[in-house]
Amino acid sequence: MFALTFEFPANKYHATLWGKHVNETRVPWPPEPWRILRALIASYKRKGNRTLWKKSDLEALISALVENLPSYRLPKAVVHTHTRHYMPLQGKKKSLVFDAFLQLPKGEKLVALWPDLELNPELFEFASHLAEGIGYLGRAESWADCTATNDWNPGENDLMCHPAVETTENAKGNPVRVIAPLSASDYAAERARLITEFEKRLHTEAKVSKNNPPTKKTLEKKLAREFGKTLPELLIDALDLDTGDYLKYGWNRPPASREVMYFAPEASSSVTQQHFARRRQDAKTQDNYTVARYLLAGRPLPRVEDTVRIGELMRLAALSKFGWENDESNGRRKPKAPSVISGRDPEGSPLRNSSHSHAFWLPEDADGDGWIDHITVYAPEGLSADVMSKLDRLTRLWVNGSTGDKKNGEDSASLEWRLALEGFGCPKDFSGSSRILGTGKVWISATPFLATGHLKSQGYPGEIKRLLKRREILPERLVDDVQIEVLPSVRIGGADRRTAHFHRFRSRGQEKQTESQGALLRLSFPEPVSGPLCLGYACHFGLGLFALQST
Repeated sequence: MFALTFEFPANKYHATLWGKHVNETRVPWPPEPWRILRALIASYKRKGNRTLWKKSDLEALISALVENLPSYRLPKAVVHTHTRHYMPLQGKKKSLVFDAFLQLPKGEKLVALWPDLELNPELFEFASHLAEGIGYLGRAESWADCTATNDWNPGENDLMCHPAVETTENAKGNPVRVIAPLSASDYAAERARLITEFEKRLHTEAKVSKNNPPTKKTLEKKLAREFGKTLPELLIDALDLDTGDYLKYGWNRPPASREVMYFAPEASSSVTQQHFARRRQDAKTQDNYTVARYLLAGRPLPRVEDTVRIGELMRLAALSKFGWENDESNGRRKPKAPSVISGRDPEGSPLRNSSHSHAFWLPEDADGDGWIDHITVYAPEGLSADVMSKLDRLTRLWVNGSTGDKKNGEDSASLEWRLALEGFGCPKDFSGSSRILGTGKVWISATPFLATGHLKSQGYPGEIKRLLKRREILPERLVDDVQIEVLPSVRIGGADRRTAHFHRFRSRGQEKQTESQGALLRLSFPEPVSGPLCLGYACHFGLGLFALQST
């Protein structure tokens, strides 16, 4: 066997998934085999002993490593987090940049293991020489100490991550697609195929236009113009190219690479204001995660008053990840998403269960400045691995089509916002940074509460108590002890907001709306209640949302 052991002195791993923008905050974990082999090649070019080791030795080592995919021993209790800062650009306004990274436990090691690979003593000595020269893995701030070994064996409690086939059933962990190099022979075949197809296309074009067939010199010039230096003869030269070289010629993935899947344990989520969400010893397993929390970024951010609109946009964006199909009964399209996301039964009718088990789409103003900066997806009955995989791919929201609104001088059709997944977990994992996911006795309206039917003689307090009983948020014996106060306004972003300031209508759907005014409330419970607390009309999209009252 052969293994490379990485230790990170700063306890951080910075990297960006291939094909993703840095602001999407997608950190590839485990590190791509493509990245690890590039690190070895870079070590040879910058620090290698060229008098002792030749390029042919490097070619032999890389050819041996690419024949099989490595397995990984992963550090435990990894936390996915990020920082935000504004990057000054010459002649332009400052640009908001997310620096995503994984926070690693002190002293933990990452091991890339090739269990069936046996290197001869000379080649192993060369691999050890290159490993010692690796100063970082990923981006330059990911300082790393690397050593090579041929006698490492996994322990019983080691967290192992193996390559998997996409159709693997009952696979545990988060499915992660990463890129790995082709074998030397596969790359040679792929390179020959691409060149042959390009030459055939040139001959066909010449025949259609009734021109003379291109000469060998012409073919070489056009080949260089089409591919540049992205198809070198040797695999190690293809691995050595800069990412920008591939992007310049339009490759969505290097031609010397292949896409592979690993099922990696889920990294813990992070929360804003430099406060990490800590998992308790009795935390639920991944199969019972109920929350996906996102950071929202863009200019301008949506207003708190538009909460229900953003909630609807978030649901539509999630539905798009599952796709659509035609309903033969009425010719309309219907989502393929499961009911937890769509909120509909197999016949396409809205779910009417009192438990409200399908997802809530809850925009939030976490810092209290009057602008929505986070979105929480909450599913009381849990998020499956497939649903989490789709939610993990949500990276932006946009207004599809003009609404006729003008905001800050721009038509709403041009508005687009970036989404950065902070992580999956349970409400208590994010309680330190989110007032809607905390636990407490006093809750105040973040958005207006609207009755689901005609108001009775007891008014809003009676409607609230009815819903508390129906949803079983409190034991029935305690519901009458809840104190409910109707407020004239709430303070948001330094200004008072009344119900009339908020958008209080669904743009679509079959939910009947009989009450349109709404009320702002303060609820005082006899015992602590855990969020999210959402009640009334359109509560799945952020209306009737309550937040812990600030002390």
